Amino acid sequence: MKRALKYLAATILVLVLLAGGIIGFREAKDYYDDWYIDTHLVRTTPFPAADAPDQIALTWSADPRTTQTVQWRTSTAIGDGSVEWRRKGSGSEEVKAAKASHTAVEDKMLKNDPVVHRFTAVLEELSPATEYEYRVGSAAAGTWSEWNSFTTAPDGPANFSFIYQGDPQLGLEEWGKLIHKAQENHSSAAFHVIAGDLVNSGSWRNEWDRFFEGGRGVFNARPVVPVLGNHDYDKKASPYLYLESFALGTNGPDGLAERAYSFEYANALFVILDSNDNLSDQTPWLEDQLAKSKAVWKFAVYHHPAYSSAPNRDNSYVRQKWAALFDKYHVDMALQGHDHAYLRTYPLNNGRRVASAKDGTYYVVSVSGTKYYEQEQHDYAEVAFEKVSTYQTIGITTNPDKLVYRCIDFGGKVRDEVVIEK
Repeated sequence: MKRALKYLAATILVLVLLAGGIIGFREAKDYYDDWYIDTHLVRTTPFPAADAPDQIALTWSADPRTTQTVQWRTSTAIGDGSVEWRRKGSGSEEVKAAKASHTAVEDKMLKNDPVVHRFTAVLEELSPATEYEYRVGSAAAGTWSEWNSFTTAPDGPANFSFIYQGDPQLGLEEWGKLIHKAQENHSSAAFHVIAGDLVNSGSWRNEWDRFFEGGRGVFNARPVVPVLGNHDYDKKASPYLYLESFALGTNGPDGLAERAYSFEYANALFVILDSNDNLSDQTPWLEDQLAKSKAVWKFAVYHHPAYSSAPNRDNSYVRQKWAALFDKYHVDMALQGHDHAYLRTYPLNNGRRVASAKDGTYYVVSVSGTKYYEQEQHDYAEVAFEKVSTYQTIGITTNPDKLVYRCIDFGGKVRDEVVIEK
């Protein structure tokens, strides 16, 4: 009875505020969702924070050639943080320190760990193509991580590879095994791209704790390049925990810092987009990024497929807003998620199959977690299959300029392969 009365009172309040123009529909929905969580969804995390740093992850918020962004987590007992770093192989006398900023991140429905501190530091004035060692921690508390390492991006064209995955979302323990298998089998891969829906409920920190536990041992050694999926928003106006978990590029469209951004690595451009909202706001910026780049290879990464795999899904708005720009400026590959199966199109231009990759874009959908959707047949699909978790390796070489793309399952079987030469 008490819960029913609370439900009735909350519903009446939201309707009054909405009818009076005091709040909008989205704010009203957020208000109701927050009330529902507050009264129904008390949770625990299997990985509570401690005084020692954990969830150490590398990202790029600036130039990958000369900077490295590092973030980590501790309990609220730790109020200071810093990164100590040095060129690998150098002596202790060359150790430098960078002070970290921190924020208190709250999920009040986690009864065993409602508030944690998340730290971020940016290492600057690094040398390109150089390996560094680093550790994170608190000088005041004397709690430090083990020494880890990272390598900065090359200054100009160079051979490199990276790993791309679709939605982890559900089955994060199994996904953790897959990403470790990918890193083990392709240890030279420079970074990991994940095309959205990193978790199932983006406003639940216990799921982010599972995600970071799955990536432990990988994200501290290779930068992660995440993309926003609809589940990372979790029906909220702002993806709060996603933005608190990653420090990302701020060179995107106004108002979409860290949600849409771009960077260049060697001779490749990566444009990260947020396909959940504001596509029109991103389109002029997207064209500017593609038009001004002189990179040999161009990749667009976003969540909702322009060419779908699952039945009864057609994100025509993605094609209408962005595909024409991919055609105009020759994006080589669009890396996507959302449909929980595997699909790679023929090279497409203006929605039609073309003779070779020189004339069109490959659109890829993949899934790395254990949530699968059925797949329907499409005439634009060159390779398609369902109910298999995979990761993709993309290797780029120079002289001649060549790209080798492979889709690989957990057992190491190559399920799909494409070679592009320019």
